[in-house]
Amino acid sequence: MKQMRSIGLAVLVTLMLLSMPGKAGHAKETPSPEWVTALPAAAKTEQLIVVGGVGKTTAWISMHEKEKDGRWHQIMTTPGFIGKEGLGKEKEGDWKSPAGTFRFNKAFGIARDPGCAIPYTQVDKNTYWSGDQRPGMEYDRMVDIRNYPSLDKENSEHIIDYKEHYQYCLNINYNRLHIPGKGSALFMHCFGPNKPFTGGCIAVPKDKMRYVMKHVRPNCLIVIDSLENLGGKL
Repeated sequence: MKQMRSIGLAVLVTLMLLSMPGKAGHAKETPSPEWVTALPAAAKTEQLIVVGGVGKTTAWISMHEKEKDGRWHQIMTTPGFIGKEGLGKEKEGDWKSPAGTFRFNKAFGIARDPGCAIPYTQVDKNTYWSGDQRPGMEYDRMVDIRNYPSLDKENSEHIIDYKEHYQYCLNINYNRLHIPGKGSALFMHCFGPNKPFTGGCIAVPKDKMRYVMKHVRPNCLIVIDSLENLGGKL
């Protein structure tokens, strides 16, 4: 575990150095790389978040917008973390992040709404994300415990318990049909403490996540895969 953590942190440090001003940042005038504009998803939307895995648990994450003149611009880049077991989610509890192209279908967080274009819910002590696979228990949905007092809390997430991770969150609609056991609570969220991996979510620094929340549009697509499979390079 210590060796994996050291490798993960080493990759993260490298990515952080690459993300410093001069390489890429929030500058509107930065053209998106050609490999990003060539992604099939780029023909289907005007805003993209690209998660390119560069190590088992680390990723290079960027946000792109298509301007009125048809050109794509890179508006944000950051290092980030993916699932402890990498990419290719198949089932609940496999510690993998989903691979593919998805939308965000819910915005929420412990913090106040930063001005998100996707309807935002500020959570409280009653807010859980259901991992309860029994019929009628709203698997892979946000629930109010007062309406579901028998919720399987052990397999659900009490959002406010994740004080650093869930300041700002976007739900990735990987399991859009809410199929029990396929996987739940797969978010893009803020870094948590100490661990260079997630349980399957996509994690970025808090300031980057806040930036995403303020700029994300309802039609945004998130593309997740290894950087190699995406045809990308740093």
